[in-house]
Amino acid sequence: MNLIQMLGVCPQEFIDVMKIVRFVLNVLCIAIPIILIVLIIFDLAKIVTAGNIDDKLKKEVTSKVVTRLIFAVLILLVPTIVRLVFGILPLPDRADVGPGSTWQDCWDRSNATL
Repeated sequence: MNLIQMLGVCPQEFIDVMKIVRFVLNVLCIAIPIILIVLIIFDLAKIVTAGNIDDKLKKEVTSKVVTRLIFAVLILLVPTIVRLVFGILPLPDRADVGPGSTWQDCWDRSNATL
């Protein structure tokens, strides 16, 4: 039995921790794709500024660009994945508990800013 099931509500301390986790996730989901896009621009600039473009360099840079694009998309999907996981976690099996009694409710309540 988890903490939320035992208490029937989401404790304020737990919401505070989830606020911090949500803030960190938001920062990472913005910063990492921006960094990856900047690195992609540098890789493409390397191809453009290279005098003789050989196939080896082209394949190497193309591979890096595709990998970085995939990582950027995956990082942008992290909040959706977290929300999905919290939605799948077991719900309390007691009928007398009200709102704020599931992991999903706690995650949603932590949406307020720090």
